[in-house]
Amino acid sequence: MTGPACSSSTFAYHRGVAPMAWVLFGLASIELVVVHLLVALRWPWLAWPLTALTAASLAWIVRWIRSMARLPHVLAEGSLLLRAGSLRQISVPLGAIAVVRRSWQPGAHKEAGVRNLVPLAYPNRMLVLSPPLADRRPVHAVMIRLDDPAAFDAMLAAQGVRFED
Repeated sequence: MTGPACSSSTFAYHRGVAPMAWVLFGLASIELVVVHLLVALRWPWLAWPLTALTAASLAWIVRWIRSMARLPHVLAEGSLLLRAGSLRQISVPLGAIAVVRRSWQPGAHKEAGVRNLVPLAYPNRMLVLSPPLADRRPVHAVMIRLDDPAAFDAMLAAQGVRFED
């Protein structure tokens, strides 16, 4: 988070998500070798193009993992820009946040109208929206992960946002 005199604040989330993404990268790397060997035994002409495609996918995963540290959540000018690295982002006006929840029922992240911005990890905040945001489908809540949830809570509390446990 930047200092209180700044007009915007940033909130990191990569420390909670990136380790699991690196595990995904490791598993995909193992899959690359195994599939290459198995395909090369049966269809040698197909093995190298398939390996190139998988290697490109691995490069994309590395780029996505690195983007998490480069693209934090941002509070600026009365709205929150919430991100999942370069994969997905959503802008939420502070006035649309009805309540921020610190706990919720299991499976809430899979409900209709809930946008989960936490791939491969578990969220630690749920922003319940009223009115819902217009998107392809209305968004009633956004699930996020924060490395320092206390700083996020303090900043939003200073903006008059309500919290529930």
